[in-house]
Amino acid sequence: MLMPTGFPTVGPMDAGRLDVVVIGGGAAGRSAALVLGRARRSVAVVDEGQPSNRVSTGIGGYLGHDQRNPLEFYEATRDELARYPTVSWVEGAVESLERDDHGWTAGLGDGSTLAARHVVLAMGMRYDTPDIAGIDHLWGASVFHCPFCHGWEHRDEPLLVLADSGPHVTRVAPLLRNWTDDVTVVAPPGTVADADRDVLRDAGIPVVDGEVVALRGHDRQLEGAELADGTVIPARGMLLAAPHRQRTGLVEKLGVELDDSGHVVVDESGQTNLDGLWAAGDLTSPMAMVVRVAAAGANTAVWIVHDLVLGHHDPR
Repeated sequence: MLMPTGFPTVGPMDAGRLDVVVIGGGAAGRSAALVLGRARRSVAVVDEGQPSNRVSTGIGGYLGHDQRNPLEFYEATRDELARYPTVSWVEGAVESLERDDHGWTAGLGDGSTLAARHVVLAMGMRYDTPDIAGIDHLWGASVFHCPFCHGWEHRDEPLLVLADSGPHVTRVAPLLRNWTDDVTVVAPPGTVADADRDVLRDAGIPVVDGEVVALRGHDRQLEGAELADGTVIPARGMLLAAPHRQRTGLVEKLGVELDDSGHVVVDESGQTNLDGLWAAGDLTSPMAMVVRVAAAGANTAVWIVHDLVLGHHDPR
């Protein structure tokens, strides 16, 4: 069994058993670890070092970190966690979780294990972006899924919205006009119903029919979207749907309850349907702003401390 070094004895704890294992070192996981560390609880963060927003040009809307490069943010927050002697960092991936009468045992990819009374799932989700040539280089910069994260950086610029099936486009395209008056929807065949086209027309948003096959640009700056017929629509940014998908099969293997969108169902504390298993961040919601997931991690940590100390998770 792997036992991170440097842990003082704080409160009742089984020999070799941590209070909490946090799986995932993104904003939610680090925030949870920070609150737990400040509460003098023993916690190990297991992280693969692949946060979803690592390719983003900046964090948007997080007070104190607005427009900060995500990699700088993660470096700084890692230093903050290092101040607390009960917080340990483990590089690697959790491949299995097993529960017994005393808590949970996490099996890591290198064959080692970590035992803890509680586990926080905070490994985030992956973004399912469309298969379009050139998108990888532009994703997180001038091609994005969240107007609140990137809208300011593309204010007053010509922007495209790639329509997906369903009425989603009638909400996000008019919303994008909060940042610019120049919004055009590109609609692959069969994606926008006539009624939805009427909504967009009334909002002053034109619809161009066609399938985007490639994105043109350089230095992470979009210059235009090429359609299947060779037409190029000039633009400086594109908003598109990028649904969350589970990174691994771990959640499904555990039998954790999921909602219709594939996110983990939790109560107000972050507790899942399994005792001692919690979840926070992107794993629980499509609302993926860094400030929100960090708050969720802190909230869950507070409830866990109450559970550890008082035997129930009610911080009121």
